Amino acid sequence: MSQKLTNKNGDNILYNPKVFGKRYNVNGEPKTSVTTIIGNHQNKNGLLFWKRKMVLEGLKNVLINDKKPIDEINNLIKKVELQTNDLEDYARDIGTNLHEWIDLYVKGKKPAIPSSEPLKTMTSKWLKWWKSTGFEMVISELPLYSKKYDVAGCLDLIVTKKSWKGKMALLDTKTSKDFFVDQAIQLETYRRFIEETTDFKISYLGIVNVPKDSNKEVSMMKLKIDDALFRGFKASRYLENLELKFNDKVKKWKKENKRDV
Repeated sequence: MSQKLTNKNGDNILYNPKVFGKRYNVNGEPKTSVTTIIGNHQNKNGLLFWKRKMVLEGLKNVLINDKKPIDEINNLIKKVELQTNDLEDYARDIGTNLHEWIDLYVKGKKPAIPSSEPLKTMTSKWLKWWKSTGFEMVISELPLYSKKYDVAGCLDLIVTKKSWKGKMALLDTKTSKDFFVDQAIQLETYRRFIEETTDFKISYLGIVNVPKDSNKEVSMMKLKIDDALFRGFKASRYLENLELKFNDKVKKWKKENKRDV
């Protein structure tokens, strides 16, 4: 579901989590997200794409050397590519549906437990975990935009407890197989953006892992507020800007020299 809001700095934010490409539009302009910047320069998405391409080319070479018909080879490669894309979409949809279900639940909408697995088990386990924590929702799924860094994002959940006497924690829900440093960088970056653009003050951070594996339970890793994590974001942002500027130079060089490489 898309959201429209104006933050305390007067920026008009439109966020649509369902679209491909840039999901954030601020003051009429599309904006890059925190997760995209960190992902491009932390998870090495380009390298992963290259490795997949090399695997498919290797498979094709093996089949050619085995004297398989070229039409059968190309049909098989196409099937593998489609199956890989389907698996990626499936994994992405699980995360999206889980986030949407949690958002509905903490806002008191009483959503039904999903009917398909593994989402059914994941939501049931999250619900059991949530009830055991004593957390109270402050706000959920809030789009953010930092004018200072010209980057957008969307926090998962800010919570509090009666025993915390007004202090709040920022939680981020993940469905990955483990905890990863890019998740910690993202969380600390959101904390900075929250304090830049809202009146919330975050005292605690936590990554909540909701595993797809039915044999594993929900777990939460507590993080200390750490400047080093935000330096990780700034390094990613620096590389992002450096890459954009260099790509412009490459385009200019190709145009001036009327050649490609």
